[in-house]
Amino acid sequence: MKRTVAAFPSTALRAGRAAAAVSTTLSIGVRADRAEFVRGEDVTLTGVVRNTGATAFIVDDYGPYLQNRIRLYLRDTATGRLLDPRPGAPVSAVPSLSVKPGEEKTFAIHVAACYDLPRHARVQATAVVERGDNESAASHPAAFSLVEGLEFSSVLRTLPGDDAKLYRFSLLYWAREQTESIFLRVTDPALDERVVGFASLGAVVRVAEPSMTFASDGSVTIVHQISRDRFAKTKLDASSFPLKVLERNTNLLSREAVSERIVTQLVSERVEAREAEKADEGGGLFRRHRTRTPASDTLPSAITPRNAQ
Repeated sequence: MKRTVAAFPSTALRAGRAAAAVSTTLSIGVRADRAEFVRGEDVTLTGVVRNTGATAFIVDDYGPYLQNRIRLYLRDTATGRLLDPRPGAPVSAVPSLSVKPGEEKTFAIHVAACYDLPRHARVQATAVVERGDNESAASHPAAFSLVEGLEFSSVLRTLPGDDAKLYRFSLLYWAREQTESIFLRVTDPALDERVVGFASLGAVVRVAEPSMTFASDGSVTIVHQISRDRFAKTKLDASSFPLKVLERNTNLLSREAVSERIVTQLVSERVEAREAEKADEGGGLFRRHRTRTPASDTLPSAITPRNAQ
């Protein structure tokens, strides 16, 4: 059963309640899982509730616990204004939680369940834990930023069976903790580029340009470089949303890397052959194990699986 949906208090009341929240048995903390989120990415916060009271604190859709909740408030730091929750947002940002007396419980908050986030913003998040109408406590603010990401390429495409509707498929990247990550974002140009699909594809090395190939069944295949000689290939179902990963291979080698390995192996075999010849001339016995390597013209022109060698 889903939690009952109710309207949020007015902006002024929300601001006053969050600021004045006081509790002697409950406390709450919250932090952003990342400093920056790319638009369309799942924005997540980690919360912690500590219960020092004599009774359990329970959030659930069962009658006695409907007045217990964890509210989430977002403030745009540029304007100082609280953001309005999206229509139909649940009262509690956490659908269920149970914290026994003397216990501390960690949980995740998915911001998209409560808010439609702006395209560019620096946001402060505050969580408030409420036990009925008599007891509440607010967290310290946790800040995070919303960014667009930097674009590799984008293309307008229709979905199978619907030639009248165009969607924008964009390959993006963004730097995090000294590593760059690549994303696929799908937006609706008719709705001010509203995000309808999003996929995180992992780390990327910006040497070779990533490719994006579409098939008639609505799937899209993305190939991008992840190290000096390795590539990743991801196939997603983009015939409907959300996007679904169908296949993923991070064990692809560039043709140059394959050629280098073949040359190294041939040189090693020649060295072994010469050592064997010297051993034969000296009257010794030397047994060699030789591994045949496929000719280079049997390899794909761009990339090949590592096990092809």
